Amino acid sequence: MLEGEMAVEGEMAIRTILVPMSGGASGDSALDAAILVGRRAGAHIEALHVAPDPREAVPMVGEASTASMIEDLIEAAARDAARRAERARAAFDVRVAAGSLPCTDRPPPPDAAARALTLGWRSLVGREDEVVATRGRLFDLIVVGRPGDDADVAPETTLEAALMESGRPVLVSPPTLGPSLATRVAIAWNGSTAAARAVASAGPFLAKAQSVVILEGDGAAVDGASADDLAAMLAWRGLAPTVHRFRSEDAGIGQALLDAATGEGADLLVMGGYGHSRLREMIFGGATIDAIFASNLPLLMTH
Repeated sequence: MLEGEMAVEGEMAIRTILVPMSGGASGDSALDAAILVGRRAGAHIEALHVAPDPREAVPMVGEASTASMIEDLIEAAARDAARRAERARAAFDVRVAAGSLPCTDRPPPPDAAARALTLGWRSLVGREDEVVATRGRLFDLIVVGRPGDDADVAPETTLEAALMESGRPVLVSPPTLGPSLATRVAIAWNGSTAAARAVASAGPFLAKAQSVVILEGDGAAVDGASADDLAAMLAWRGLAPTVHRFRSEDAGIGQALLDAATGEGADLLVMGGYGHSRLREMIFGGATIDAIFASNLPLLMTH
């Protein structure tokens, strides 16, 4: 336990983490974030590369297309898939070697005195979003790189599937990580069911945090519990959170929330999501996802 950490008994630990790695930069940052979390939690990380079936990766072609043209498209898709697989595995191997990290697919015995970070690699064929949605249900946490930093839409569709269909909390890693993650946790609170679910999912992070701050915007908690109510309940879990209220008339709720979290020195923002099925249409604690993704702050999200 780090100096200054607050011990909280009875919290469910993070023991398994899934990291999709499509071969782009977002997967690299996601693995870096997972390693930071996994070290503190003594978790096992599965780095997952999902290679598309080249035959399904070829776009619809017209009736005039010849068999030779279709074959060329399939071969081009296969070469691209191979390059991505090679790059993803190379990024994984670099981090394993640099940190002398143990790789295994065998869990420790139930009576193990202590747990340490381990990593594993898995390759599957299919659609990344579909595989992550189903396989992700087996894990305590899914870590996904922030969309918008790769040349394709895979990170965004994968994040959307993980968030909407896995039933698991999702940690979104920014392109550049700071020196710490989840030592100073900020909670975006508006009294909603989604916010409450996010706090419950954040239990393992709150238990190890050096400080916790609850951020409440103007007009929040009209129909739900206030930030002060949440702080009082978290005190029963051995936490001593502070409450920061902010106003958003000028900047808008998204930017005002980010400014408040940054001002508190947060290195993790916990948010609940509700709204439509499409990620870009979703609202997180009253803040649009576009505003949140413009930041360099790691996000723990639930739906």
